[in-house]
Amino acid sequence: MPRLKRPDPPFQDMRRLLLGYELSAPLLSKAAGISESTAARRLANPGDLTLTELRRICRNGGIPADRIREAIKFE
Repeated sequence: MPRLKRPDPPFQDMRRLLLGYELSAPLLSKAAGISESTAARRLANPGDLTLTELRRICRNGGIPADRIREAIKFE
């Protein structure tokens, strides 16, 4: 029986984007203005990021808004 590929978890593209720009939990906390524990939870589940946090990540984290828009997918 062939092995089937599991679908990616929701918002996996956003997680890859954040980690691709090297925004680990400590750096994400500084960029988004949140605590490190909250940043770690946001990295684990990027669907919980608020619009305010996304705007701060664009401004302070160096990620273009177009890249963030592309990473947000609803499936």
